[in-house]
Amino acid sequence: MPHTTEIPVLWSHMDANGHVNNGVYQSYFDEARIQALEKEGFSIQEMRDKKVGPVMLKAELSYHKPLHHPDAVRIETGFRDMSKIKGKVIQNMYRISDGALVCEAIFSALFFDFEKNRPWKIPETFLEKFKADEKLNQNQ
Repeated sequence: MPHTTEIPVLWSHMDANGHVNNGVYQSYFDEARIQALEKEGFSIQEMRDKKVGPVMLKAELSYHKPLHHPDAVRIETGFRDMSKIKGKVIQNMYRISDGALVCEAIFSALFFDFEKNRPWKIPETFLEKFKADEKLNQNQ
């Protein structure tokens, strides 16, 4: 997976059981996805200006290990099965302290035109880049 994001675990992310609440994991994945899109050239500001953006259709998370404060996570993000309007985001979350796999996620998403209220077609240059990245990831 080509994109890596590190996020600190905050005290406020803890739940009554003394570990990070499972709902917080999704916010970590959200941040990593946005950073990955920015690195791919999808400027969030430009998307807002055009009134388009990513929309999650489905989230599949597999939890493996707990997280605690004051640790941090490393999230690896890749894109797969991209078509002109949708695709999958594959993400793995690791604890930085010991490298343990904490959570695996697959998100099905599309880009949406909020002004026209319909899916937005990904520009061909980005679609080609996503497909090239996918081939590279399969060969690793």
